[in-house]
Amino acid sequence: MRISVNLFVRIVFICTLLALVLAACFDMSMMEGGDVNGGTGRYVTALAYMAWLATISQILIPGYTTYKPAIPILLYALFFLWATFPTMMSGQKGMAYNLIFITFPLLVLLSTYNTVRFTGSHKWYIATFCCMLGILTIQYARVFSFINLLSDNSHLASSYYTLYMLPLVFLCKSNKVKVFAVLVVTIAILISLKRSGVMALVLAVVTYVFVNQYVAMRLKPTTILGSLTALVLFSFVFILVANSGEENIFERFENIGNDNGSGRLAVWEVTIKMISRLDVSSLLVGQGYNTVVANSPFNLSAHNDFLEIIYDYGLVGFSLYTCAILSLIYYNIKMIAEKSLYAPALSFLMVVYLIQSMISHIIIYFWACLFMLSFSYILASYHRDASN
Repeated sequence: MRISVNLFVRIVFICTLLALVLAACFDMSMMEGGDVNGGTGRYVTALAYMAWLATISQILIPGYTTYKPAIPILLYALFFLWATFPTMMSGQKGMAYNLIFITFPLLVLLSTYNTVRFTGSHKWYIATFCCMLGILTIQYARVFSFINLLSDNSHLASSYYTLYMLPLVFLCKSNKVKVFAVLVVTIAILISLKRSGVMALVLAVVTYVFVNQYVAMRLKPTTILGSLTALVLFSFVFILVANSGEENIFERFENIGNDNGSGRLAVWEVTIKMISRLDVSSLLVGQGYNTVVANSPFNLSAHNDFLEIIYDYGLVGFSLYTCAILSLIYYNIKMIAEKSLYAPALSFLMVVYLIQSMISHIIIYFWACLFMLSFSYILASYHRDASN
């Protein structure tokens, strides 16, 4: 029995999504020190990378069509390609693995966009996204239990993986699934005591609700009741979990004036000084992947994507990255104006993306793949619907 090209491409895409989430689970362990040597995680990441790399061969299949990338997709692709240049020139240790970290989001970006343009958004994909959130949540619970058992340190950045999957889950038509997903992610973010995560989640959810109501052009009593119920549940879980434990999220927000955002102000100041000391050629080209950590006296990254990119990939990389973000903002505004069904999910994604880029990191960590997956999936679905 022969299967159609469309069905084959769908199956391959779902397999690569599962490979991606498996690599993300191992990255969560490496991020928090659960995989001390990182050998297994690196091996799984390399295998997942090879799976996505193999999707390029689909262009050889008779009947498979390739599409011109949207402007944001093209700009991000150029940015990741450029990032490989200063990285290879730097001669840093672990070059191969660093190049995988740079080009993995590129593969996810281009493969996802063309796949969805070819097959369209499908319920199988949405179901897979929901499963991915479930897998990441279970893995986070395992990592949280293991790390806190040993060190009693609950400030785990790996909880962000659950937050970054929400935009794709929001493409599901079931409101019950969406509410349940938000509650699950809320618990994960709160018990991790991550202030930027809490702020990004709250503002993104509020933005999603408003944009969703605007796009749907409805304000029915049932909608109002449902929104109020979801708000009450969210508030209840927030207060219940936030006040649990010896240290809670409210205390961390109250202490933000004393710790300067976990020392971010000092880190930003040092990173700016490091940038100011670069010569003209280094400022234009950059130093290579994640070199702020290696050269900073704090031995920390910049905790700001824009400062990180200027130092790592120079003004050329910074210009490409900024143009890519501006083009995404343009598309977001355009979708809202057109009342596109994809506008609420993209609005949620943009709020989280901008907040985390300014006070944390997106682009130098493995979870950049999830953002490229979301951007390309939403834009491809939007353009496919528009072309039809």
